[in-house]
Amino acid sequence: MADHLDPALIRDLTEAKAALARHGIVIIRSIETELEPALVAEAKNSIASSPSKLAKLKDDDLDRLMADVRKASIGAALDLKKLYIRLLAKLGTDYIGDLVKELDGIDQLFKWERVAQAAGPVSKKLEEEGFGEIVLSGPRAVSDNFAVELGDKWPQSFSRFRSLADLAAKVLEEQEKEELAAKAKKGMRKG
Repeated sequence: MADHLDPALIRDLTEAKAALARHGIVIIRSIETELEPALVAEAKNSIASSPSKLAKLKDDDLDRLMADVRKASIGAALDLKKLYIRLLAKLGTDYIGDLVKELDGIDQLFKWERVAQAAGPVSKKLEEEGFGEIVLSGPRAVSDNFAVELGDKWPQSFSRFRSLADLAAKVLEEQEKEELAAKAKKGMRKG
C-alpha cells in the first residue's frame, strides 16, 4: 500500500486509524468494567419493582438468581468485548480495499443498539423467575464516559477514517487499472 499512495495520505490514514483504535479500546474497556455492573443494577431494579414476587423467594433462591444474573451479565459483556476486539483487529489490515468493504459492518456494530442487546441474557434469567425484562435506557446507563466515546468520539473518528480509507482505496483502484492497461498495451506491442 505504501508504495502507491501519497505520503501525506498514508500519514493521515495512519493517524485516523490510530485514533479510531484508541476510541475503540476505550469503548472495550468501558464494556469490560462498566457494562456488567450496569446490567446487574438494572436487574436489581427489576426485582425490586416486584415486591410481591420478591417476597415469595427464599434467601437461597434469591442468592441463586443474583448469581445467575451476574454470570449472565459477565458473559454478555465478555461476548461483546470479544466481538469488538475482532472488529478492531480488522482495522489492522494493510489491504485497504478489503477493509473498506467491511467498514459498514464495523460501524453498525459499534452502535448503542448492539450494546443494548447485552441485556438479553440477563432479561431471560429474570423472566424465568417471573420478573420483568431489563432495558438499558442508553449509553449513559453504562457511564457518562461510555456515552461520550460511543456517541460522540467514535462516530467522528470513524467518519474521518472512513473518508480517508475510501480515498486511499479509490487511488489504489485507479492505479491498478492504469497498471493493467499499461501491461495490456505492452503485451500488444510484443505480440
